[in-house]
Amino acid sequence: MIKVPEGLFWNKSVETAPLEELRALQSRLLREQVKGAYERSKFYREKFEEARLHPSDIRDLGDVAKIPFTSREELEGNFEDALLFPLSRVGTIRQTSGTTGPPLTVAYSRGDIERIGEASARKLTYHGVTAEDVVQVTASYGLWQGAWSIHWGLEKIGACEIPTGPGNTEGQIRVMKRFGTTVLYGVTNYHFRIAEVAKQLGENLRDSSLRVGICVAEKPTERQMEGLREEFGYETVAIDYGATEFPGFSVHCCSDLDAHHVWADYYLVEIVDPETREPLHEGERGELVITSLQREAFPLIRYLSKDITDYLGFERCGCGLTHPKIGVDIDRKDFMVKIRGVPVFPSRLEFILRDFRELSGRAQILVDKRTPRQEVTLKVEERERLPEATRELLRQKIQREVKGDIGVTLNEVLFVPFGAFGEKMRKSITIE
Repeated sequence: MIKVPEGLFWNKSVETAPLEELRALQSRLLREQVKGAYERSKFYREKFEEARLHPSDIRDLGDVAKIPFTSREELEGNFEDALLFPLSRVGTIRQTSGTTGPPLTVAYSRGDIERIGEASARKLTYHGVTAEDVVQVTASYGLWQGAWSIHWGLEKIGACEIPTGPGNTEGQIRVMKRFGTTVLYGVTNYHFRIAEVAKQLGENLRDSSLRVGICVAEKPTERQMEGLREEFGYETVAIDYGATEFPGFSVHCCSDLDAHHVWADYYLVEIVDPETREPLHEGERGELVITSLQREAFPLIRYLSKDITDYLGFERCGCGLTHPKIGVDIDRKDFMVKIRGVPVFPSRLEFILRDFRELSGRAQILVDKRTPRQEVTLKVEERERLPEATRELLRQKIQREVKGDIGVTLNEVLFVPFGAFGEKMRKSITIE
């Protein structure tokens, strides 16, 4: 178990608060959030009235189950009505990337921005980032929340930020060398793209000042995290999980690398069956339901996130944090596909492929649904070119393990060279 050193808490009294205090705080904040949404949001007031529910019916955390769910589709069509005050009082507008559907527009007040920055400052400090660091942010700016959460957190900490954004990889490496970048923040696969280009340029990133790598937008496999430490010389590799509609959501646990801590003073989380929406219990896997607790402009009330994960609940962790945990193996409900009636999520394939040292961990499943047979081809990325005999042995083992673990027969396993999927591949495993 790894314990966070005393100096790595940004707000120790909140981050290590006793469970009873956190639950009492959540209960009070829930009542206030619901009351504000009912009184000032046309959208939420109508939802409550349709459910014959009044804010006075919400007395404790257990009463959250009385509140109707809010879907992404509802918020997409009711942006102005969901706001708690006029657009003229909004601090900033954000939109989701639209990867799985029409972009969702959200809004944040100045107070919301302050709290997102606070949550990000906690996360950065926890991962060892201080005012002495030089942080290169390669995530996207613009309407997508992307880099903004970390940007606001860095401003609070007082670290030197270099907002390069994505692309111009040779230029990114020159910036690292010139300014002595110590922390690199970006999409997981872009870390590997930087490493690939550095090799082509004859640069050894292990000789640089880099010591912390933070991966966003996709979860690296254990093998990929090992690869990042090896390629960059990172002391710490962390995963950043959140979304445009719930930024400043969590921090990757350094004691339990399979979990994120959710900031309990900002978000209340539940887990439900993704099909029936029946509540599930601690330790079960299902769809994450999120309720914001201090949102001023655009609250989320029992928001169906479409993210599938494990809810691990509250416990005092070996790292010192007391906030509830969810699993790092997070799948998008939208990314699930049924192959011959069998539901398949990318994370299960990641779990299988992580033990193949010859592979990078990136892969693509192609499903031909033009015939009842639904033939399945798996493309896997080699770390380096393999002999055909080695490929054949790996091919047979992969087919055997996928069949045994997932229940799907792979008609073909194809090997592609490292970098073949390109730097813009958003997930380590894609299903098409």
